Amino acid sequence: MAKSKDREVIPLSDHPRRSLLVELKGEKVAEDGSTTTATEIFAALSLEEVIAYVRNRQPSVEIMELKVLGQVQVLSSSEHLE
Repeated sequence: MAKSKDREVIPLSDHPRRSLLVELKGEKVAEDGSTTTATEIFAALSLEEVIAYVRNRQPSVEIMELKVLGQVQVLSSSEHLE
């Protein structure tokens, strides 16, 4: 990190990002025909990112409702861990 007089200058890539806090309500139909309803909360850069994540990770879940609850500041991300 570079220093500027009496403070450190953090590179832009190290700054926390603003993300949407999204509530997702979905239904999953089991093999026996029963339906399970679940609610999950995600921090994501867009609604499209949440939809893509759910479609890839849980293809049997039908998204019933997406609601933006607000914005959050993300301090770290797991995208580099995969």
